Amino acid sequence: MMIRWMLLRHAKSDWADSSLGDKERPLNPRGKKAAWSMGQKLAQNDLIPERILCSTALRTVQTLQGILQTLSQYSQRGVPEIVPEILFFDELYLANPETIVRVAQANHGGRSSLMCIGHNPGMELLASGLSAQEIEMKTAHLIVFEKQSEKPADWGNASEMYKGWKMTENLRGEGEGGQER
Repeated sequence: MMIRWMLLRHAKSDWADSSLGDKERPLNPRGKKAAWSMGQKLAQNDLIPERILCSTALRTVQTLQGILQTLSQYSQRGVPEIVPEILFFDELYLANPETIVRVAQANHGGRSSLMCIGHNPGMELLASGLSAQEIEMKTAHLIVFEKQSEKPADWGNASEMYKGWKMTENLRGEGEGGQER
């Protein structure tokens, strides 16, 4: 069985209001467009995760909301509605790779496809570790990994977590520049 792990860095945030703390920064207009675009790419490429683990920072939550709005529009056009399970974790806010791995292992819920929405440098470092190559993750950047599993949704233990993954997709939300598909 194939399992899929999607790492998504949040879309571009707004720095205009200096009174806001880092965790409270919303998306800027470009970020909102990119989040919507990412939802479109997920639907078009059949990359809808069964479960999403999301940081509680406003910019990650708004990125998720943009994606879900797009998926909802696709379901209204006759495409079957796909509603991922969503869980929010304070621990994913500015998390290091080890924390992201720990949260994913503890909360995959037996699903064969999982998305984590978070922040750099943790997302970028984790993607680099899983792919065994240096990966730069800009805003609204999705890296998809897959690996063969002997049993359904076997995410392995911590020592096995970095083994066997193959990067299968490298997508950017529209308006964010970089590689697009």
